[in-house]
Amino acid sequence: MSDLRGYELTHKKILDSGKLNFLSYGFERANLRKICKDAGVTTGAFYRHFEDKNELFNALVDPLVSMIVSNFQNYETFSIQSIETNQKENVAKVHVDGTIETALFLFRNKEIYNLLINCSYGTKYADFLEQLTNMESNTRIRIQKFSSEKGEVFNEISDKGFHIINHAHFLALTEVVLHSDNEQELIENARLVSGFFLAGWKSIRGY
Repeated sequence: MSDLRGYELTHKKILDSGKLNFLSYGFERANLRKICKDAGVTTGAFYRHFEDKNELFNALVDPLVSMIVSNFQNYETFSIQSIETNQKENVAKVHVDGTIETALFLFRNKEIYNLLINCSYGTKYADFLEQLTNMESNTRIRIQKFSSEKGEVFNEISDKGFHIINHAHFLALTEVVLHSDNEQELIENARLVSGFFLAGWKSIRGY
């Protein structure tokens, strides 16, 4: 039992040190020896926990990425079902509520989200915002196609147009998360951003 507790303590020390070093220097410039030194462990001990620096970074961000993707998939399912059942107002509502909810969730995981957005160059998450944008755009393209087949498209938007708007939305949401000082301010800023983009979508697609 004591060996297990020792292993878990060392594991946590490495994770904590890795997070601080990645936040300070970014993934590429973070030095493995310094991570070990700051954690108070040898490099040999490090390799008993992680294969390399990349695996350490993934251990820090993977849980958050999984939750973000899961939340998005739930949003995607709800949005498509709402369009299929002629409940477009639900899509608009979930856009506002979902933006605020997502912003709060990311704010409560601010350090790890910062790792993903600003410190991940050299990892598989270097283009994480681009990955989110593509997921969002694919959903909106599917919704537009379905609406078009029903003869309900207000204004046809190109694939590139969707990409530009969705990327701008994720950039704005990221600014809200990383630059709000507290949850009250975050909610105000998230509501501002969601309202701004909702008005834009209404003028383009009619809802």
